[in-house]
Amino acid sequence: MAFASLGILILALVINEFREPLFGIKKGYAPHNFGYNFTFFLPSMLIVIGLGFVVIGLAIKHWKTWTDLNKKLILIELSFPAIGIWIFIIVKMFIY
Repeated sequence: MAFASLGILILALVINEFREPLFGIKKGYAPHNFGYNFTFFLPSMLIVIGLGFVVIGLAIKHWKTWTDLNKKLILIELSFPAIGIWIFIIVKMFIY
């Protein structure tokens, strides 16, 4: 799930960056951006944040039963970019 979370995050951000050549959606044009965000970007980001929290929850739940410390830390580190981006988005919404 951690690899899926990171993979979907990278895919969504790359597609978001190249949305004009791929879909013809210009940045700043509200109707197209609104539709794009609600049909593609928001669902993919919700999946990413959900998977990130599930991975962190499972790692905390099974902290004592999983003996490989590197495995636990790698799974948590792979989930942090998704959570970090959501924190950045939320902070940015309240500052601007």
